Amino acid sequence: MDAVAAELKTDRVSGTESLHLTLPSSAPLPTVAAWAHQLLSQQWQRLQKHVKRVLTQHPEAAESLHQIRVTLRRIGTWVQVFQGSVRLPKPLKPKRLQKLASALGKQRDLDVLLEILQEPCWEGIPAAQQAELEKLKQDLQQRRTQAEKRSRRILEDADFLAFQAACEQWLAHPRYKPQAELPLPESLPHLLTPLLAQWLLQPGWRIPAFPATEAQAEQLHELRKATKRLRYQVEFFAPFYGETMQDWIATLKCLQDQLGRFNDLQVLQGELPADSDLQTLLQEQQKLALQEWPEHQQRCLASAEQHRLYSNLFSVSNFFPTGDP
Repeated sequence: MDAVAAELKTDRVSGTESLHLTLPSSAPLPTVAAWAHQLLSQQWQRLQKHVKRVLTQHPEAAESLHQIRVTLRRIGTWVQVFQGSVRLPKPLKPKRLQKLASALGKQRDLDVLLEILQEPCWEGIPAAQQAELEKLKQDLQQRRTQAEKRSRRILEDADFLAFQAACEQWLAHPRYKPQAELPLPESLPHLLTPLLAQWLLQPGWRIPAFPATEAQAEQLHELRKATKRLRYQVEFFAPFYGETMQDWIATLKCLQDQLGRFNDLQVLQGELPADSDLQTLLQEQQKLALQEWPEHQQRCLASAEQHRLYSNLFSVSNFFPTGDP
């Protein structure tokens, strides 16, 4: 019997899937190896479902393409977490995964920009600005159509097929390093702390209430990506912690969404001339996106909060010896 059960749930607000893992009270104590294999197996099953939808042009193919990219990023985080415990073939190395995720993200990125241009904030703008907006929509839609065709080709080309074959082969015949046989309870804090440290060391935490330069905006973008990786990692191990971990996941998701909104608007600004009157409206929307940024910043830079986060990683609570009720 599997030591863990998994369920994919769809967020009603964002429409994105999140992985919910549960550990039965009668489950045996897992090793690092067993948990690593279980996690990758779940991501693999999720990937296959969405690849099939895209290749068969399912009505929800656009969302499935987004979920493929998300899954590739989750697998990339899995590699970061377990790289000291597993031996992986080249197609599962981080740079290969990043390349695939980036290539498959073009369509989704254009979809997000088009969605922003449909928002109510554009209603009532002057006719000249409306004409500029419509021209931009047409350009983005044409590029989106081409990106959709490229995405399907990527799923059938050699690099993606090699990734799929390597993933399937590793799951059938996994290769581990000696530390993979350690019990997961005593290993958990040490598996989790590296990405937490990387997150807290991001230069983006020192950005003021609103970025003043392109370089500062890029640092916020890097912080958003680090937040996403940390959230994926925390979700991997949430079954072994209490409600505190669920609260932290929600906080990370909130920060990720706010920084993501700011970055999407930044990308949209780059699609317009610097002297466009629409730039002012986009900047106003960016300021709204970062309304809660000072609160996140103040909390996470506080030494007491950082100490609490590290301490939580050592509060493993949901383990049950074999045979216990």
